[in-house]
Amino acid sequence: MPNKDPNLWNWLIAAIEQSPTIQGAVMAAIMAILRLLYDENETKPIRIALEAVTCGAMSLCITSIVEIFNLPQSAVITIGGAIGFIGVTALRNFILKAINKRIDKE
Repeated sequence: MPNKDPNLWNWLIAAIEQSPTIQGAVMAAIMAILRLLYDENETKPIRIALEAVTCGAMSLCITSIVEIFNLPQSAVITIGGAIGFIGVTALRNFILKAINKRIDKE
């Protein structure tokens, strides 16, 4: 591979160590992978990878809630782990149910 840069890995590790937001996304991805492997409901590698990436992206989106509610930055990792444990489908169903309840009341 041309232009190998060993500093890239150092930079990536340093970014993960210094940013609770990235740590939360990584935790969400890891939890999603472990949950899918444990449940054995979904065994396709592409499905596992997509679930992990989606959980990580969702945790990145939700981390702004930490600032809104004045929570400590360490809460981001917990939120990421919870998102990975719950999963995208369950979280999506919960959010849609809450939205539909709110719409039906109006």
